[in-house]
Amino acid sequence: MTALKKLFEPIQIGSMTLPNKIIMPALTTFYDFEGGNRFADFYVERARGGVGLIILGAFQSLYPGRAGKSGWIPDESVKEKGPAKLNHDFYIDRLRKWTHAIHENGGKVAAQVATYGYWAKGGLGDPAEEVSPSGVRLQGEVFRPGLENLTFMREGRSLTVDEIHTICDQIGDAALRAKKAGFDAIELQALGGNLLSRFLSPVTNRRTDEYGGSLENRAGMLLETIANIKKKLGHEFPLLCRINGEDFIPGGMTLEDYKQLAPMLEKAGVHALDLMPGWYETRQPMNQMCVPRGAFIYLAKGLKQVVKIPVAANIRINDPALAEQAIAEGKADLIAMCSALIADPDLPRKAREGRLEDIRMCTGCCTCWSDLAEKFQPIGCSINARVGKEAQLVITPAKETKKVWVIGGGPGGMEAARVAALRGHKVTLFEKQGRLGGQLLYADLPPHKGEWKYFIQYLSTQIRKLGVEIKLNKEITAKEVEGGKPDVVVAATGARPLIPPIPGAQRTNVVTAIEALTGAKTVGRSVVVIGGGSLGCETAEFLAEKGETVMVIDMLPRMGNDIDLWNRWVILDRMSASGIQMQPNTNAVEITEKGVRTNTEGQSRFFPCDTVILASGYKEDAALASALEGRVPLVLRVGDCVEPQRVKQAVQSGFKAGLEV
Repeated sequence: MTALKKLFEPIQIGSMTLPNKIIMPALTTFYDFEGGNRFADFYVERARGGVGLIILGAFQSLYPGRAGKSGWIPDESVKEKGPAKLNHDFYIDRLRKWTHAIHENGGKVAAQVATYGYWAKGGLGDPAEEVSPSGVRLQGEVFRPGLENLTFMREGRSLTVDEIHTICDQIGDAALRAKKAGFDAIELQALGGNLLSRFLSPVTNRRTDEYGGSLENRAGMLLETIANIKKKLGHEFPLLCRINGEDFIPGGMTLEDYKQLAPMLEKAGVHALDLMPGWYETRQPMNQMCVPRGAFIYLAKGLKQVVKIPVAANIRINDPALAEQAIAEGKADLIAMCSALIADPDLPRKAREGRLEDIRMCTGCCTCWSDLAEKFQPIGCSINARVGKEAQLVITPAKETKKVWVIGGGPGGMEAARVAALRGHKVTLFEKQGRLGGQLLYADLPPHKGEWKYFIQYLSTQIRKLGVEIKLNKEITAKEVEGGKPDVVVAATGARPLIPPIPGAQRTNVVTAIEALTGAKTVGRSVVVIGGGSLGCETAEFLAEKGETVMVIDMLPRMGNDIDLWNRWVILDRMSASGIQMQPNTNAVEITEKGVRTNTEGQSRFFPCDTVILASGYKEDAALASALEGRVPLVLRVGDCVEPQRVKQAVQSGFKAGLEV
């Protein structure tokens, strides 16, 4: 039992008392686009888990909110479906349902009031236009790759002084709607490159009037907005302000600039500061696994030096012990956990009870963010199959106890064993290796991938505590399975490396990526990696860090093609910085004892090397599952045994198998 005391002391924000110092910051989920109860179900689960404050949003305060909604007039349909906003009274009833659901389950809830930079000057029915402080667009080198064309990054017409006053008034109206909808607090969004933060930045604010020039002037619109909110809601109604603390764009505001801004916000009546470093456009990694835990706590520490109001640290804080340390050392007053509470909604309760080993800690894989930004679909989670399906995927006791054998100890197999055991089944897990983890044992070997080991640790701890019988170093046969007479077999036998049909692929100077990562075979000083997907890129990084000279070739025109949007640019930036050569549009046609002969865009080329690494992916290992069909009552296939896939799909299939047995 690990006691966390400071994290679970109450804290005051204006007239609101929070039971602990963990807050869940505003998050785009896309659940509200669908209608129904999915949005409420997601947040109710987090309220039950004991988080101190949930912040919903970002809710657009200006009409219509997005340029794509030009001329759109709200109607009755927005009460139940589509993105909820605060720019019209139409939304109040729907928002009230959400605040009521969270309150009914013991939570406190704030509304984040946002301004994205699209505005219809004439109000309802008028077309939206892009507005800005000065009509300045950031230069392309600032952009995070893949985001150049997103609409919220455009800079439009400069606002007049009268228009600034009007917008400040409209934001105040939006905050008042939130109060009417039952929110306990308001959070004003002034970060990330949205309208208010673009007024703050000397990069995008080139005005020469009272809203430009000095920081005091550039902060004028934000301070005027705060005054408007205070006038309409009262001075004591809890008001948080979310700011960057550091912009991480060339010429943007630094921590020292925010240390000058913070006292202005405190004097204006803000009751707490919530930090979210970086603009949307920044090329600085933020949420990714490569970012060290607690990397941005220093920003909260810096602002605490200049204000007396609470300051919340944020980003890559997935461990309650780290959160406790930050508060105990006076570096932060509150801890904002977003992806950590996606991964485990019960994190606060488990941490308060000292059950840290039972917490499913976020790995920083960023699947949740990629679901939104790349696939434009509601968020999911690699390690929590119930995200967004809280009301559908419920673990209930089985009607009868069954003998369940799980073959394979990877993430899919362990998740199936965990869920089946929770339902009351007698579960035995067989793993041919000497330890649990499956492909994740290799996934955490490359640089910056170490968080995966904690998910292995979580699953293995849970199945042991649930009484699952674990048999390691046991490669079981179909005959042995049949003789054991299980009621259900969950086949989680994984996948094996795919060996491409390249002449020379069986030579002694050829090794698979897994053999290179594990050290099972010796790798020379110069290497050509065949395969530029995630496996090839991560293996290349691993070898480059050891001092090898590395080239990666791939037949596709785009390196890292299977890496999600949120991680791809980070990995490719690191590879370039490490001196790894990348050769797309290149087919390996022959491997010799001295290197690789290729066809590169129609030209024959030869790349000399000591060792050739095969990173061509995996092929499912379904032989045992096929052999068992018809010989046992039920065979369920999960994970890579179905087809090679990501951790998210393996965990989801394992969870569903556990429910099905």
